[in-house]
Amino acid sequence: MLIGLAQRLRRALLAHPDGARIISASQLSLKMAAISELAMSTLVGRGIPLRQARLVVLTVLRFAVGYVLEEQNGPPDADALDGFDLAAYAAAYPTVMAGITEYFQSGHTADDLFRDCLEQIVHGPAAGG
Repeated sequence: MLIGLAQRLRRALLAHPDGARIISASQLSLKMAAISELAMSTLVGRGIPLRQARLVVLTVLRFAVGYVLEEQNGPPDADALDGFDLAAYAAAYPTVMAGITEYFQSGHTADDLFRDCLEQIVHGPAAGG
């Protein structure tokens, strides 16, 4: 339920330029309050304690907005890449590079990454991904 909700939110935010930036700045958004209410009440109705339901929903929604914010910022521009040494980066961060390579080598997409990250948030490390 939460994963589908976050995926729909992501699509809606991506449909509008600066969607994530705008929604992140609107603390009193009635739409976001309605989304939170539905998600929290569903979890509470399934026996999740209110405090935990709030924390899980808050984490999922903030992750979704932050993820889209990064997506909407786009890739680094030429100035940011000027002088960037990929080989040195890979040597300094081999586990990071191996993880990125392994994940995308199997044909995963940015959509898959978003969903798999949500699985980790909602279901924990045992979720795999």
